[in-house]
Amino acid sequence: MEVGVLLVNRYEICQQLSKKAARQTFLAKDLHTQQLVIVKTLQLGQEFQWDDLKLFEREAKTLQNLNHPGIPKYLDYFEAEIDNIKSFFLIQTYIDAPSLETVIRNGRKFSEVEVIELAESFLNILTYLHEQIPPIIHRDIKPS
Repeated sequence: MEVGVLLVNRYEICQQLSKKAARQTFLAKDLHTQQLVIVKTLQLGQEFQWDDLKLFEREAKTLQNLNHPGIPKYLDYFEAEIDNIKSFFLIQTYIDAPSLETVIRNGRKFSEVEVIELAESFLNILTYLHEQIPPIIHRDIKPS
């Protein structure tokens, strides 16, 4: 998908953030709210596997029920054809902050107190997820 593409007359693609197999993540502008959003896509192309769609739909359904300041919020989910390929889209709020990986690569050193504060922040989110019914296990936590 190219920069400038308009999805459902609402989300204008600004920048690709990542790409893995049939999944891509983009930064986009919501033309209704003028806010930046995250667009996650899953395309039914050559690299697509049905388990990918099950996981993608489960992620969307799970996010719909979450409300925590440390977790990007669910905004929208839809299907559309892009370049004649059926695709699924998950829209989330954009959190304007560098990843922990970027901060560390830029040479930032953390004091013991700061490391404890970071750990408490992560654990707060994990506790929230684990207290859901049924409990949510993330399985993909990384500094990036």
